[in-house]
Amino acid sequence: QDSSSGSTPCTERFLVPTTSIVYAPLSMVFAWVTIACLALFPSIHGVPQVGDLSGLGDDRNSALLLLQSSANVLPRTRQAAHGGHHPRREAAFAASVAEILQPTGPPTANETAAEMSGVALNEAGDLEAFLSALVTNSVMLGVFFLVASCLRQRYPMVFSGNVAANHVPFTPEESFFGWWSASSKLTIDEAVEYAGLDQAMLLSFAQDAMKILATVGAPLVLIVGPMHCFFGGNRAGDDNLSKWGMANVIDEHPWLYWLHAFVVWLVVITTQRIVYDSMRGFLTRRNAWLHGMPAPRSTTVLVEGIPDDKCSDQKLKEYFDKIFGGAVVEKALMIKDTSALMDKVKARDKVQLSLDAATFKDEKDNIAACKQALALAETDVKAARLGVRKQSADVGGTNLTCGFVTFKNRRDAELAKMMAFTPDADEFTVEIPPDPTDIIYADLQRDPSAQRVRDFIGYCLIAGVFWAYMPCVLGISYFTSLENLQAYVPAFKALADSPSIAALWDGLVSSLALQLFIGFVPTFFVLIFCNFFVLKAEAWVQHRIQDWYFYFQVVFVLLVTAIGSSLMKTAEQLAEHPTMIFSLLAETLPLATHFYLNYLPLQWVTHGQNLTRIVSLFKFKAFSAIYEEPQAKEMSEPEDQDYYGLGSRSARFAFMLVLSLVFCSLSPLITILGFINFFVCRKVYGYLVVFAETKKPDLGGVFFCTQLHHLQQGMFLYIILMTGVLLQRDTHTYPGLIAGSSLVYMYFSYNKFRGIRWQSLCFQELVEGSKASEKKRVASRDTYQQPELCD
Repeated sequence: QDSSSGSTPCTERFLVPTTSIVYAPLSMVFAWVTIACLALFPSIHGVPQVGDLSGLGDDRNSALLLLQSSANVLPRTRQAAHGGHHPRREAAFAASVAEILQPTGPPTANETAAEMSGVALNEAGDLEAFLSALVTNSVMLGVFFLVASCLRQRYPMVFSGNVAANHVPFTPEESFFGWWSASSKLTIDEAVEYAGLDQAMLLSFAQDAMKILATVGAPLVLIVGPMHCFFGGNRAGDDNLSKWGMANVIDEHPWLYWLHAFVVWLVVITTQRIVYDSMRGFLTRRNAWLHGMPAPRSTTVLVEGIPDDKCSDQKLKEYFDKIFGGAVVEKALMIKDTSALMDKVKARDKVQLSLDAATFKDEKDNIAACKQALALAETDVKAARLGVRKQSADVGGTNLTCGFVTFKNRRDAELAKMMAFTPDADEFTVEIPPDPTDIIYADLQRDPSAQRVRDFIGYCLIAGVFWAYMPCVLGISYFTSLENLQAYVPAFKALADSPSIAALWDGLVSSLALQLFIGFVPTFFVLIFCNFFVLKAEAWVQHRIQDWYFYFQVVFVLLVTAIGSSLMKTAEQLAEHPTMIFSLLAETLPLATHFYLNYLPLQWVTHGQNLTRIVSLFKFKAFSAIYEEPQAKEMSEPEDQDYYGLGSRSARFAFMLVLSLVFCSLSPLITILGFINFFVCRKVYGYLVVFAETKKPDLGGVFFCTQLHHLQQGMFLYIILMTGVLLQRDTHTYPGLIAGSSLVYMYFSYNKFRGIRWQSLCFQELVEGSKASEKKRVASRDTYQQPELCD
């Protein structure tokens, strides 16, 4: 690991547990303690005995609501959707009644994706479950804040490492909640300077999300919500949680659906205006970041597809000097095949670790042996390095087909990125290089011809992750079913004989297992990316995670009720009848709004758990038993980049905002929960990224721009959903057409946004030169030479 870069090579990354592994067991413990109390003390406060449901009235699950809300999972047995006179809904209700009569058992082949994933449909009594989940998650968040505050004072090296290194804008207070005040005091510009533009814009996105949800949510909650409640026609009946939402509005309402047609326009225009304002602010920071880029990155380009007759350092330099008509190139460095050398380097580093451990334990005999082995290993490394240099002096040899060209001034480097050097588009392709400390040199050494095959396999595996998710969910549901377990393990028979415990088991255990599975999805993506794609830099791994993880959440969390029993079958139907998407979303998504009201508070808890830095603390304590604390601190960082990295965080931030906006008209209360989510995000990550976590390589806002793209793509889903709902519930087509017409506005607005040039400085700024007032950042490394070739 290159400690200066703060990154871990893909092939050596720990597969550490994710957030759900920490939170799910806590929920499980809480649930089983409660079960034990019910079993041992059945008469306390009139609680019926386990297995006796006679006192529960018609709702056989009401005794389990508190337990299930602790894991934020509504039971699979609650399937009935409230309100409505559509035959499809009535059939679904009749089928769910039959299932409620026998709530336990293995999943069936015709179960929908929502049923298998534990997504319950709306029904009466959900208000109590929602309030219970809200209180439970709020308490858990407070507990994590208290734990993190205690750990911060006990282990400052883990929780305030940047403060000790004096790499912070100011020193946080020593008070118990000093981290909260430090995060509140922190500005975005300070975060840019000390954590990088990518991390700072993550905080800026949280602020923008709060602004959007406050602007949109205020009229929805304070005006539209009361209209639903008092003038909607009481369609929700006994479902009190739906009274503030559109579910309380009867079909063919004389004027409320007309109101919603214009609400759609309000949400779309408000979101787009804030997005463009945010992008304008980002462009200012992006230009400052580009001007402040230090050498050699600012004057270097990455060149790929170099012809065989130019494959040497000298030939590559001569070629670009000839193209520009003068001695404009300072240095040209071909990427060299160093696979044999790297084997020697790894062997030497392994001996060095053994020496460090022996020195820490003061094992004198072992120290002497390790020093002797280290000297021999160093000799082997020097010999292998010298051999690579000799072979690379001539054209070919160990030289590959890509390299770095460093110019004497930035203007020539920027011009090189804009030029087409030969008629062949695959020759001399030029792009912005990654940070020198973040480059994955092994990826640059891959054979371009064989890489096409690996790319194809990689995309097939990504498709496989999406395709295999539902079969895996079905398998987890099957093997965690109490009815199946009792067939193989007799000890489970006693549990299965109790209807209440059996219902709790099937509703809770399978859902917790699914949470663990979903938590490892980013890791599955990382394994595919690192083994089958050329990534060039660790930061680009995170960007790929951001893209694919966002779409995975959209499909299997947001749209899970619309998938039905087969993702492939649903995709085929939409391909044959594209306009079916309006009715599909309108008939499915509104039936599960309560699930998403419970889903958001759970996210608050995950942010609180992230503040505790449990994995980093555990690694620090483990390494401290072998190494000195400073080295243990270095080895325990960074945090697991699969789940806690900037890519996963950015994907979750964007998804949470999209989720809140997609359901904002159907259930205005979700805007309040979304606002609280991003408020917690701003406080937690405002402290973590600046004061606790090591600084990561910076792409200069690439993740933020992708978040804005994802947000606008989510707005298309919102418009399609609301258009379908209005067309379905109102006899007049005009409200639906008015809402649907916002698709045209959204299309042109999104295309205009995509045309914004932010990646590089424009030519006008190159001619004028860098601003004298711009402060250059300190270079993390002063060369693009492969580290193993450096003395």
